Amino acid sequence: MRANTIDLGGPVHLAEWGRGAPSFVLVHGLGGSHLNWMMVAPALSRRGRVLAPDLAGFGLTPVAGRRTTVAAQRALVHRLLLKLAPRPVVLVGNSMGGLVTLAEAGLHPELVSGLVMVDAALPVPWREPPDRVVTSAFAAYALPAMGRRALRRLYGRHQVEEIVAGAFAFCAVDPGRIPGSVVEAHVRLEEARMTRRGENNRAFVDAGRSIVMAHLARAPVDRLIRRVAVPTLVIHGAGDRLVNVRAARRAGQLRPDWTVRIVEDAGHIPMLEVPDLFLSTVESWLDAHGLAPVMATERSPAEAQRAATS
Repeated sequence: MRANTIDLGGPVHLAEWGRGAPSFVLVHGLGGSHLNWMMVAPALSRRGRVLAPDLAGFGLTPVAGRRTTVAAQRALVHRLLLKLAPRPVVLVGNSMGGLVTLAEAGLHPELVSGLVMVDAALPVPWREPPDRVVTSAFAAYALPAMGRRALRRLYGRHQVEEIVAGAFAFCAVDPGRIPGSVVEAHVRLEEARMTRRGENNRAFVDAGRSIVMAHLARAPVDRLIRRVAVPTLVIHGAGDRLVNVRAARRAGQLRPDWTVRIVEDAGHIPMLEVPDLFLSTVESWLDAHGLAPVMATERSPAEAQRAATS
């Protein structure tokens, strides 16, 4: 992994894997960072350069006077594509990042060759009972002062290691499957962010509130779903407590031409919890649509032989 900082209306931390023109842009979710992709980005880089930005107010990217709503983060990703991607890329978004990439694909199809939404924060059917813990947390985002107080209490009462462990326990069906090196990397990143805790809390609440608004006023999200004109893969963990799996099934009903894959034994972050299954699902879909083929120099002898005779 290489790290860089670029100017996109303010500094943006960017992780990169691979070489050449970008083939993938990976967009993390609420409270996430480029580290959310560390288990799958190296393998994807066999198919082209992979970019994983930290959105404004998250990871190592400061707010720098910017909004952190879904719409603002979508504009940031758009500027990234205009600056660094000379050709359309496959957008991959998790959770809030799924909403961000959906919006970019719907509004600017000329910049996108394919879309992968991973446990995307899409609206669920109205009849679906929400998780009580999630409901309480997101209700606080509707009142920003309350949300910021809740975050201050969280960081005031718990060590960073406890907060990271709690997040993985909530987001994964079996957090024990996440390697210790991944957990430690997230702990180190959170420690590095502590100097901007107040700013980061405001960013988190601002972003969380925009997700709540998107769920309450779902018509704009549904219009974006209908506007997407590129091949789309929806991956969703059946054990996701943050975004019920019915959100993915609902999206598939609106767009029966999309590919929907439900991962039975995973939660909100299958790219960290079951990376091998995640990669096999994504790569099979890429091959089926002729997207981001494995680069010739990265092929095994068997792969090269199949390519030569096909």
